[in-house]
Amino acid sequence: MTCVIVGRQRPVIVSDNHDWISAQFVSVKPGVPHRVTVPDGGAEIVYLDGVQMAAGRSAFTKLPPEWRALPDAFDAKDHAALSAFRDLLNADNSPPDPDIMKIVHELYADPFTRMSQSDLADALGLERTQALRHFKATTGQTFRRFKIWAAIVAATRSAHQGAQIGLVGIETGFADAAHLARTASSVFGVTPTAGLSGLAGIVTLPSIPPLPLSE
Repeated sequence: MTCVIVGRQRPVIVSDNHDWISAQFVSVKPGVPHRVTVPDGGAEIVYLDGVQMAAGRSAFTKLPPEWRALPDAFDAKDHAALSAFRDLLNADNSPPDPDIMKIVHELYADPFTRMSQSDLADALGLERTQALRHFKATTGQTFRRFKIWAAIVAATRSAHQGAQIGLVGIETGFADAAHLARTASSVFGVTPTAGLSGLAGIVTLPSIPPLPLSE
């Protein structure tokens, strides 16, 4: 997922094996393995699903001071402000397919849902390969990787609220605690135990307000 890191008081350092940047507000392109050094005071880390950054954009980019307001907009559930922030990074600002967004909301709400590729195709009224391509074009992630992401987010949220890691792993579709730990390490670079020890809070918010149910 496209990631924005906001240092609360001081700049953070983001690096990979070839480059590094020190800034208080940094964007990180999806799929870029990286390390983050967080100073005293901590940082807000915001993942913006569905944002597809331009192919030529640097892996790490220093952002202007107005990005300081991103966490507050997130906490306030200010969809208009969040949409404006997303547009600043998004290479494709066309409106998302509401059918895809409905599926995204369902996966976030219940990651244990065993939605298959065939189920996705049926829901969209498309051939399977077309449905998979359309899902990735809309969300920026493959269908498989998005389901893993939704499960990791749900497991992290439940574990942070006090649930046992092994139990939340099973509840969100992982085989056991070890499977959850391996997957979390591949996504976030740390195990759930290590990550939760430094996590002050976790909040999830749909990229657009949920659509009203049709009658």
